[in-house]
Amino acid sequence: MKTGKIITAAAGVFCLGLSCPNPVPGQHAVLSEIMDTQEAMVAIIAENIQVGASVRGPVLDPRSGRVGIIRNVQQASYRRAGAGMIIHPSGIIVTNAHTVNRANRITVQLHNKLEMPAEVIRLVHNLDMAFLRVHTPAPLTSVPLADSDQTRLGDQVLTIGNSPLLKQTVSGGIIIGLGRNRTATRHGQTQNDLFQTTINLYEGDSGGPLFNTDGGLIGLMTAKETGADHSSFAIPANQILGHLIKYLKETNAKK
Repeated sequence: MKTGKIITAAAGVFCLGLSCPNPVPGQHAVLSEIMDTQEAMVAIIAENIQVGASVRGPVLDPRSGRVGIIRNVQQASYRRAGAGMIIHPSGIIVTNAHTVNRANRITVQLHNKLEMPAEVIRLVHNLDMAFLRVHTPAPLTSVPLADSDQTRLGDQVLTIGNSPLLKQTVSGGIIIGLGRNRTATRHGQTQNDLFQTTINLYEGDSGGPLFNTDGGLIGLMTAKETGADHSSFAIPANQILGHLIKYLKETNAKK
């Protein structure tokens, strides 16, 4: 497996490229562990086809005698891209609500490039979190969630990029805000109980993983701080786990 070169900087740890052979001693195992989670990372394409109409004018129906309006029907397709993580082997994926909300077609691309349709099974708007489900004949590789309550201010964190600019590149920063006292606004929604990091988030990176330096998944990237560079928010892993357990209990109760 290829690894990356880690560069220690004041702002945190950065891994640039995936073929550099000489990581800093003591960090090779962490990087390898993080790269192994790529099988649980997915790319998401959400499309929303809206039908609009432009009025051409009134017309008389000779059979009914009623006046109607002839319209030109037009279709407009909206496409959003993001990332997500498989968090249950049955095919449950966590991503951002803003990526998939109101989409009428969602496609998930697995690590092996296999594409399949997905359905939204739960939306948690105040966390900008959504659960998707894909149906596969065999269990999928899922990523275990770490105890995000152990995260502290100043902790170093890492993420794998999914944007065209930083796809499959590991980069990092530090925690500058803890969940219980951080909020953000995105797409008109107030998001509460988030981690704030110094990682710069690019379009397509939201829904990607946030790791601690032990290689544990402590959060899911969700939004860039408006008007600020190198600052972004992440949903804590314990929030994700709590909603996952609740969903699984509700699903099992219906069986």
